[in-house]
Amino acid sequence: MLSRVSLFLLLYVLACPLWAQQDSVALHFAGYIEPGKLAAHLHVLAHDSLEGRDTGKPGQKKAAEYLRQQFAGYGIPPLNGLEKGYFQPFELVEEHKGTIGVNGRGRELRFMQDMLYFNEVLPADRTVKEVLYLGGSAPSGNKTPVWWMRDGGEGPVFNVLMDLRMKAAVASRAGAEVLFVSTGRMPEVLEAFGHYAASSRMMLAEDAAKEEPGNGLQVILVDETAFLALLGPAGGKAVARNKPGTRLRTALRLTRTPARNTVRSENVLAYVEGNDLKDELVVITAHYDHVGVENGEVYNGADDDGSGTVALLGIAEAFAAAKAQGKGPRRSVLIMPVSAEEKGLLGSKYYSEHPLFPLENTVANLNIDMIGRVDSAHQGMAPYVYVIGSDRLSTELHTINEEANRWYTRLELDYRFNAADDPNRFYYRSDHYNFARKGVPAIFYFSGVHEDYHEPGDDVEKIRFDLLHQRALLVFHTAWMLANRDARPVVDGKVE
Repeated sequence: MLSRVSLFLLLYVLACPLWAQQDSVALHFAGYIEPGKLAAHLHVLAHDSLEGRDTGKPGQKKAAEYLRQQFAGYGIPPLNGLEKGYFQPFELVEEHKGTIGVNGRGRELRFMQDMLYFNEVLPADRTVKEVLYLGGSAPSGNKTPVWWMRDGGEGPVFNVLMDLRMKAAVASRAGAEVLFVSTGRMPEVLEAFGHYAASSRMMLAEDAAKEEPGNGLQVILVDETAFLALLGPAGGKAVARNKPGTRLRTALRLTRTPARNTVRSENVLAYVEGNDLKDELVVITAHYDHVGVENGEVYNGADDDGSGTVALLGIAEAFAAAKAQGKGPRRSVLIMPVSAEEKGLLGSKYYSEHPLFPLENTVANLNIDMIGRVDSAHQGMAPYVYVIGSDRLSTELHTINEEANRWYTRLELDYRFNAADDPNRFYYRSDHYNFARKGVPAIFYFSGVHEDYHEPGDDVEKIRFDLLHQRALLVFHTAWMLANRDARPVVDGKVE
C-alpha cells in the first residue's frame, strides 16, 4: 500500500506531462507574437499619413481597414451581420464647443480666455436675475437655480478640476441648474486642460436623441476677475464678506447656440471560434483611435494606444494559428480594437449596449491601453506593468493573471492604480470599464503616463518594443488560460 507521500508524488508525476503539454502549446503559439512584427504594425498605424487616427476622420478609417486586412490575412473568417465581415459601425453626434455666451454690464466672457466648460446642457437662452453666492461651502437645502462658488486655489492645477467635480456633484444633488466656479488660476488651467475643453464633444447618437436641452447641470469655470467685472460691486462685496448663502441681484444673459454634426465610426471584430465551450467568450480590447491633428501637428499616438492595438494584432495571429493547427481554444476569443475611446469610451460603450455575443456568456475582458513606454516611477527598474481592476469583480481572475505572469513573463505587477481611492481614477478611464459596469470581470493593462501623453511627441521611436512584447505576452497567456480552463472565473465582487 502506498504511503500518502508516495501517492502524492505518483499523482504529481502523472500530472506533469499534462501541464508540460499545455505549457508547450501556449509557448509555441506565443511565438507568433514577435517584437519585429509589433514594430512593423506600429510604423503603419502611428505614421503621419494616418493623421492621428481621429474618430470618424480618414486616418481612423485607414487604420480600421488595415486592421481588417490583417485579421483576414491571419485566416480569421468574417462574421455574418458585420460590415465587410469585421466592422461594427456606430453613429455619433459631434457637438462643437464654445457655443455658450455669458454677458452682463456691457461685458462678455470669452471661451478659452475668461471661461471654459466641459459640458454644454444650457437651454438656448436664459436671463439670470439672481445668483446664489456660496464661497467654497456646500449649501443647506437652497433651491436657487444659479450658484457661484470659488475654487480651493491650492496645490497642483489638477486639483482645480477635482474641486470642480466635487462642487458640481453637490450642486447637482441640490437641484441647481447652472454652477459658476471662479478661479484665480485660469491661465494655468487653460494651459493644462484647454485641449480637452476646446475639443468637440461626442456622444452616441442614441444617447444624443435622449438628451434634452437643459437636462442636467451646466458647469462653467470662470476667471474670477472677469466674472467680478460682470457682477459689479455686489460681487466684490460678496467675496470680501465671504458669507455663504448671499443672494446677488444681477442681469446676466446666458445663451447657447448648439452646433452639431453626425460622425460615423466602427469597432473592428476578429472572432476565433472555440471548441467544446465555444458559447462562452473571452474579449480582448484596445482602442485604435487617437486625437488627430492640432495646429498642423500630428498626434500619432504610438503608445496611446497604438501599442495596445499592435498587441491585439499579435494576439490575434497567435490564436488564429492555434485554430488553424487544430489547437484552438476551448472558449471563443473575440479580439476587438475599438474606436472613439478618446471621445468618452464610446466604441466600447456601443458594443456593451449592442453586444454581438451575450455579455452573460462573456467570461472576462482583457483591455490594453498604453503598454509601450516606461513612466517616471519605473526608470531603471525591472520590467513591469500596471494591473488595474483584476480583483474588482473576480478574485479568481486576479489569481489567473498572476499565475500567467509567474509561469510565463515574470513582470513586476504594479497595483498602485488599482486602489479604490486612486486620485487618477484610471479604473474608470479605459474601455474595460464598459464591460465591468455590466458585470463582466475585467483587467486593464497599462504602463503609465509619460511626458508625451496626448502630445505630438508620442512617436514610434520612443516605444520600448522589448517591454511591449513582454506585456503583450502576459495578456496572451492570461487569455489562453481563461479560454482553456474548465470553469469560468467566479464573480465575487460588486459592480461599481
